[in-house]
Parts: sequence; C-alpha cells; structure tokens
Amino acid sequence: MTMWSAVIGTGDADEVGALRALDRLARAYWRPLYVFVRQRGLVHEDASDAVQGFFAHLLSKEMLHRVERRETRFRTFLLHCFTNWLISAQRRETAAKRGGNNFHVPLAEFDSESGWIVARETDSPEVAFDRRWAHTIFQRAQERLGLEIASQERADYLRELHRRVFHPGADGPNWAEVAQRFGMSEGAVRKAALELRGRFAGLLRAEVLEVVSDPTEVDAELRYLFELLSSG
Repeated sequence: MTMWSAVIGTGDADEVGALRALDRLARAYWRPLYVFVRQRGLVHEDASDAVQGFFAHLLSKEMLHRVERRETRFRTFLLHCFTNWLISAQRRETAAKRGGNNFHVPLAEFDSESGWIVARETDSPEVAFDRRWAHTIFQRAQERLGLEIASQERADYLRELHRRVFHPGADGPNWAEVAQRFGMSEGAVRKAALELRGRFAGLLRAEVLEVVSDPTEVDAELRYLFELLSSG
C-alpha cells in the first residue's frame, strides 16, 4: 500500500494512520507548493504563510473525510486542493498565519527562498510546481542513499563512488584512479558503481511509489520526473 492509497477512502478506524501518511506526504510537497505560489507572484513571507495555512487545512479531520477514492496522482490532487484553498482564502480576505493552527510544519526546515531556485521565469506556476516536485523526489532518494552509505563498511569508498557517479565531471568518472586509491581492480570498482546506480534507481522508484494511487503509474511518473529534471 502506498502512502497515498492509505489516505484515499480511509475509514474512521484508520484515521490516525491516514493522518500520519498525509503528514509525510505534505512535508514532501512543502517546497513544490511554495514554488507554485511564488511563481504566482507572492513574496517569500506571504508564500510561506499560505503553504503553512493550507497544511493546517489539509491535515484536518474535516479535510480527511472529504478525500474520495479517485484515479488521480497525489500531486494533482494536492495542487487542485491548494488552488481552491487560495481562492477561498482570498475571498475571506484572511491569511493563515504561522503558529495559529494545531498542525505546524517546522519552518526552520523550509523557511528560506533557496527552494525557489529551480523555477524559471518562463515556467507557469503549474510547471514550476512539477519541476520542484521532481527535484524534491530526487533529493529524498539521494538522502536515503546517503544514509545507507553511512551505515555500510568502507563508507569512504562508497561516498567516493557516489561522488563520481552523480558528479562525474566533464571527462566522466575516472574509475582507474578510484581503483588505485582504494586498492581494488578497476572492474570491481565499475561493478560497485553500477550497483550503486541500481540502488539509487530502486530508492527513487520507492519515493515515487509512495505518492501514486496505483503502482502501475510509477513508470510513467518516473519518465515525467526525468523529463522535468533534464529540461531544468
């Protein structure tokens, strides 16, 4: 079961689990939503307040009971809800301020403009949202891989492989140099690098799997993710 499927159509008996899953999903989408409203013209402070207020709404029991089983991706559902919430907030002429609700994302994790750098001036707010989503998923998979590497024997060797795989430089990774440095054959180094790529691919797939309503959507979402990353 994906996190998204844990939320969709959840009964009262599973409400706590659904709220926990929705909490994890929402935290993963803080920056994409922030980018979306920044691209619509909000300044940093107003954008942060808008996202914070929306999360308080999204993670409320009232909102949870309104989620229906449907054929939709979580990011599509989330952006639709956020857009509607912004319209309602504008009509009320009020803004949800940080610290004024039961749910609070620790803004020390997010409260900077650095998450906006992936947006381009020519991007629509929707494309900017998707582009930030792709970067977020990629970064979360990288973080998980980094934690795995840190727990392994010869972590220094694996960190060096990771650096060469993901930041190879203009001339590509020099596997002979790595082999000499760590006293291994070049063939063994190349094999380990291939396995590292494969592990990252598995972690990336796992991240995407958590935010789709149907596992059959994963391949299409991965293709779209790489399209966004390569065009950015």
